[in-house]
Amino acid sequence: MRPRRRTIAVSLGLALVLAAGMASSKQPAQDHGYRTDGVVPSDKNECVGVPSCVSTTLAATTVPALGRATATFQCPPAQPNLWNWDSAMHEYISVKMVAVDTSTVTVEGANALDRPGDFVVTLGCSTEPYTGNGLLVSQQLAPTAQLEKRKTPRRPQREPKQGVTAGDLCSSVPDCQPQTEPTFSLGGWKSTTKRYACKTPYPYAWTMTWAQTGRPSVSAIGAVFAVNPGEMDVLLTNWNPFATDDVTITTACSKQNSFGGDCGAVQGDPGCPEVPGSQHMYCGPFSVCFSTYQERCQPSNQLYSCTIDVIVPWCQPCPG
Repeated sequence: MRPRRRTIAVSLGLALVLAAGMASSKQPAQDHGYRTDGVVPSDKNECVGVPSCVSTTLAATTVPALGRATATFQCPPAQPNLWNWDSAMHEYISVKMVAVDTSTVTVEGANALDRPGDFVVTLGCSTEPYTGNGLLVSQQLAPTAQLEKRKTPRRPQREPKQGVTAGDLCSSVPDCQPQTEPTFSLGGWKSTTKRYACKTPYPYAWTMTWAQTGRPSVSAIGAVFAVNPGEMDVLLTNWNPFATDDVTITTACSKQNSFGGDCGAVQGDPGCPEVPGSQHMYCGPFSVCFSTYQERCQPSNQLYSCTIDVIVPWCQPCPG
């Protein structure tokens, strides 16, 4: 498990919805509070922000009672490039991505009840190579047996209400660029984990904010991990059991590594010798990568921490 270094906590805790969806597997099915009367439709986010996108729905995968099932799904030859995916599932099935490449995603379903259940994956596939920066990681539904039946997901025709503005988001982040992601739908009483990769020349993630349509009902937690400082993992929950709302994420991305310590301001590459063994590669979704390395200049013995995406490097003077 990757060490967690930064967390942005916001209104409402997430323990309630997670606990609701993770009832003990030893209880009889009727005690879990889940509906069992059919698959809950997906939010249809697989093609959001995807050029020349074709939604490709694959055959249902059945998860055995109290068990798990894993399946790999591939884009068709005419649209071979995978950009994103979404899932419909029985209320008592949770799904998570376990592997992904340029044309396939492998998804695992976990069953909370002592009866079989299904999940149905839909891929967002394109004729154009992937150049995006967002990816669904997992989804889970909370039980609604004691509530009204879930409403069919729909896209509200309303403007998102912004919490923290993009300008305020960058106010405490050096060399910052706010990067706003495509708006997606989040179904009622659903938790979703998404992963966003900052785009160069601002490849390092620092913090995030979000906006939603409708009355405030969405909470979010964002985290950046030292092993991949260019990615922001965001866990979102829509606490309204009946309304699907549109959500827009904005990430504060920087030229400076948020784990960079006491290094100074960004400047051009001084062109000094590279420190042996100092190079590291960081890759986001679908192998969108940048690398870091160190240089040491003489006769001053000044150490620099440098970043390069494809062509242009930039560096920071550091102690040591």
